Formats: sequence, C-alpha cells, structure tokens
Amino acid sequence: MKRWVVAVALVGLTGCAVPVTGQPTAGPVSSGGADAEVVRWVNNFCGVAKYMVASGGVQFDQTQTDPAEAKKAISDSLGRVVDVLDVVLHDLGELTPAPNPAADTAVEVISEPLGRARDKFVSAKATVDDAPEMTTDIFSTVIQDMTEAVTVMNEAVEKMAVVSLPDDFRAAAGQAENCA
Repeated sequence: MKRWVVAVALVGLTGCAVPVTGQPTAGPVSSGGADAEVVRWVNNFCGVAKYMVASGGVQFDQTQTDPAEAKKAISDSLGRVVDVLDVVLHDLGELTPAPNPAADTAVEVISEPLGRARDKFVSAKATVDDAPEMTTDIFSTVIQDMTEAVTVMNEAVEKMAVVSLPDDFRAAAGQAENCA
C-alpha cells in the first residue's frame, strides 16, 4: 500500500488549510463585533479543520518484510485513519445545532461523505483483519476500498467549496483563534 493514498485523502479534506502540530484546543474568543456564540461555533469549526490537518501524517509502514508484521502494520495504519475520521465526525456532530440553521446544513453536507469514507476505511481494515494472510486478492480488495474512500473524501472537499456559511459566521472567523 502506498502512503500517498491516505496522505492525499487527508490532505484533500483540508482544502487550503495550513498544517499545524498538536491538537486544537478551545481558546478565548473575542466578543467584539460578532455574536460570541457565533465566534465560539466558528472557532470550534476551524478547530476540527486544524485537527484534520494535524492528523494528516498517518502513513503506512512499508518497511515490513515479514508478512504477519506487514498485515499488522496495514491494519494499524487503517485503524489510525478510522480513529481520525471518528474524531472529526464526532466533533462536526457537536457543532449542531448551530446558532444559525444554515451552518447546520454546511456541517451535514461535509459530514455525509466523510462518514461514507470512514465506512470504506473500516471495510478495508476488516478485510485485512479477517484475512488469514495478505494475498494479492486481499490486497486488491483493500486498495479498492481505499480508492473509493479517497474518492468520497474528494467529494467532501468539492462540497466544502460550494457550501458557504452565513455572512456573520464568515465575519466571525477573524475573531476565532483556531481560524487564524
């Protein structure tokens, strides 16, 4: 398996975001200008995006020569991708209900394809875990699931480009620490 498949998938999700290290934390938000609840929501929304970028370093270990170790390494890597998507989907779910229902729509439009991509990665991991050994057929099935997952994640990116937040949410981004 190639590292680039997962890297492309996770990088593709982030759009034009800037990579950061660590995990996002809720920071102080300024109430000057925008409604404090809108600023808090936008801050958390940007925090999810930062987490996705920071987690984009999930890679597959290609150095394993022992078949059993290679199988375990692939399973572990797929598990990390699923864990990242679980956190992202959970955190997106925590953003609803938003102070404005239009923002809920944006979350739903992004979450749906990410959920389908997560399911494909879960399927790939289950295929690896259930196989007695990694055969060419098993590897092909895993690559197919991963390819479909990346395609669906690209769909999420495309939807992100056409879905917009309400004007007051976009204006609040300048006051939200995680959006800086």
